[in-house]
Order: sequence, then structure tokens, then C-alpha cells
Amino acid sequence: SSGINAEYGEVNTERFETMSRGINHVEGGWPKDVNAAEVEQTLRYRKKVEKDEVYIQAIQQLGSVMEHTIKQNNAVDIYEEYFDDVIEDGCVEPPSAKTINVFRDPNEIKRTATNISWYPDNAQKLAVAYSVLEFQRSSPGMCMDSYIWDVESPNKADMALKPISPLVCIEYNPKDPHCLVGGQYNGQLAFWDT
Repeated sequence: SSGINAEYGEVNTERFETMSRGINHVEGGWPKDVNAAEVEQTLRYRKKVEKDEVYIQAIQQLGSVMEHTIKQNNAVDIYEEYFDDVIEDGCVEPPSAKTINVFRDPNEIKRTATNISWYPDNAQKLAVAYSVLEFQRSSPGMCMDSYIWDVESPNKADMALKPISPLVCIEYNPKDPHCLVGGQYNGQLAFWDT
């Protein structure tokens, strides 16, 4: 026994139906007694509103806010060349990356790593969700395990997570790094306290 205690739980979510609706807004904001198609009525209403004291105060208040913002924008020269006196030396290395470790699915039938979550306290561990996302392409005997890997030992997983359906995504809890939550292929959520 490795001395590791693990807990496991599942949650089934209810289906939530959504609907998208649109509206074509051509003209609006007029009182019911003003016909928006009649130019004379709309002009008369505009003149009435423009004489209203509340409207005048609102415009004055908005004008001062806008003036302040314009002055802020004018204080910064957005077209100024800050580094025109810097001479490029021409020997800038192109960006590069090198492989340090490879974490392979330890099962015979290889699956896609569908999600990765780094351990929040340090970068020594990562949880990897493995699954086959192609509909009905998984074989009956396929392993459903996902794994927690130690960065220093890529040849053997630190811990196996055993959900009832393959994990599609996984995430550490940033406030409690011993807790993980995973979204399973069947729509359920799984929770582990490692």
C-alpha cells in the first residue's frame, strides 16, 4: 500500500434547455401618443424633451464626464515612438521549445489526452484526462482511467483516477489542491479528494 487515501463521488446534472430569440429593433423609445413615422410629431416631442430640466442636467453631467475622458486621451500621445533610438543588433534568437518529458497513456489502446490541469501549489504534478471523443469509437474493453503524473517521473503515473465513464475534462480546485473535479463522457461530474 502506498499510503494514499482517495475518495470518489459523482453528480448527475439535469438537462437544461435553451432557446435563442431575436428582435429587429427599427425605432423605439417614443411614447405611445407619438407616431415615430410622423416627422412633425417626433420633432415636437424632441423640442419638448430638450427643454426639460432633468434632460439639461443629465447632458451637462455627461458632458463633464466626456470632457474629462477626452482630456485624458489627449494627455497621452498614442503615436509617440518610444524606442526609435534603440538599435536592433540583428542577432535575436528565434523562439524555441524543447521537450523535457513525455507522459504517455499507459494503456494498450492509446487515447487522447483531452484535458490537463496543473497542481495549484507547485508545478510538480499534473492531472490528465484521457478519453476517446469520437462517438461510438471506443472499444468495450477500453480502460477509463485518467492519471495524476509527477513531472519528475514520466514513466509511471503517480495515481490513477477511476471514473465510471471516461473523463473529458479535469480541474484542480485552486483553493484546495487535493480536490479535483472531472467531467465525464456520459455527462456526469466526478469529484476526487486525493
